[in-house]
Amino acid sequence: MPPKITDSRPASDAVIEMEEQTASGARRIVATYAEDFHDGVTLMSMLGVEPKGFVYKRYNEQREQELAESGDDASEETTAKKSTKKASKKKATKKAAKKTTKKATKKATKKTTKKATKKAAKKSSTTED
Repeated sequence: MPPKITDSRPASDAVIEMEEQTASGARRIVATYAEDFHDGVTLMSMLGVEPKGFVYKRYNEQREQELAESGDDASEETTAKKSTKKASKKKATKKAAKKTTKKATKKATKKTTKKATKKAAKKSSTTED
């Protein structure tokens, strides 16, 4: 007689409750690390844990309208911040590339000097014999 198979899946109510708890925890973490409200809302929407009834597209359209009405000063600031962040990332990337090339060059020169000294030592030992 075959063994009895029991259903090990949790009830649908338990799954829904667990999903809600996980989403709530994710929202708290995102809110902790977000720099401002817009950043937090954007991250929550990207993760799919935005609050019920919240539509990011509608929020973003309203925000863009408010920025346009308030003047170009705010939009220029955000553009300037983004460009400085990109510039600093590029500088960091260039520095890292320089360091790696320097290290590679140093290793190569060390290897060649070691080989040259070994060859010279072999030649001097063979000529002495």
